[in-house]
Amino acid sequence: MANTTEYTWSFPNFETDENNKVSVIHWRMTAVDGEYSASMYGSDGQSELDFDTMSKEDAIACVLEHSDTTEDDMKANLDAQIASQKAPTLTSKTKEW
Repeated sequence: MANTTEYTWSFPNFETDENNKVSVIHWRMTAVDGEYSASMYGSDGQSELDFDTMSKEDAIACVLEHSDTTEDDMKANLDAQIASQKAPTLTSKTKEW
């Protein structure tokens, strides 16, 4: 069966300096597979992108360049989170005393 998971990058915030250069990129990568979802997030403080001219692809490339992991590794991490949701190994219970 083919993987139907959709992966999405989002960037909720960019911190810029007085010259409109991006100093910090705040990012999130989300995976959705039907009713299941997982996400990871972080920040990249090594950017020098120009806020006005950068594209989403530039932001993704910058985050990946300064990361200790690959996009495929990120996707595998998200896939593992979703697999754990589909077949949990632990069950949460409560007890009314």
